[in-house]
Amino acid sequence: MNKLLIDKKTVLITGASSGIGKFFALEVAARGGIPILLARRKERLIELANEIKKKYKTDSFILPLDLLDSNYLQTIDAFLVKHDISVDILINNAGFGYNGDFLNTEPETYTRMNTLNMNVLTELSYHFANKMIPSNSGGILNVASMAGFSPIPLFTVYAATKAFVLRFSQALWHEMKPMGIHVSCLCPGPVETEFFEVAGAKPAENMMRNIQKADDVAKIGLDGLIRNIPVVPTSTSLKILSKLTGIIPDKLSMNISEKIMREQTDN
Repeated sequence: MNKLLIDKKTVLITGASSGIGKFFALEVAARGGIPILLARRKERLIELANEIKKKYKTDSFILPLDLLDSNYLQTIDAFLVKHDISVDILINNAGFGYNGDFLNTEPETYTRMNTLNMNVLTELSYHFANKMIPSNSGGILNVASMAGFSPIPLFTVYAATKAFVLRFSQALWHEMKPMGIHVSCLCPGPVETEFFEVAGAKPAENMMRNIQKADDVAKIGLDGLIRNIPVVPTSTSLKILSKLTGIIPDKLSMNISEKIMREQTDN
């Protein structure tokens, strides 16, 4: 297996305007990489690019884009051609969730969630893995969640999308290994980001005690990708939990998780 380096590599980061994505960009720059910042909010991307320039004396590329646009892939390719750059490492970080009873929101929310969390991630992985193969090097880091390890009532669709990301990434890791391409799936628990606000939830009190900093999670994710670890829970307790989910019966797991999710929804 080729050693994966960040230094002087061009790294495309989706969902780069905030949260873990923002800190992926900062960490890539800190390690000598060149971030391509992709997200919908141009103003946030400009602020982040300026922060990277000030802290690390390096430039980054800004690509304001909604990945739910039907021609998003053509837009990315045209941008890469225009700037005469390629993607050495892909970080599929963009995604969102909904916290609440399945029938309490419109089906279009789930269509957009499935498209962004699964379809776009799959298409980007396919597109750029093909471009990495000739050099027998590169990396794909997919951001899933501990929610992907078991069914979660009131997080019904989101947890299912992250289960897809987890299993897809594991299988892709196996396929890409002989080709010199690293693949890792980052599985954080609660993180200090805008996620809960967008999902319409407030973390329960017991969750707040275990919430992680987004910059720590980003570092753990990049370290896992460099080492080509297929599944990367972001703490020791989460590693233990990931093993327990294979032992605890689903019915019991769902009873426990529903109580936790109800507490978040009611806050």
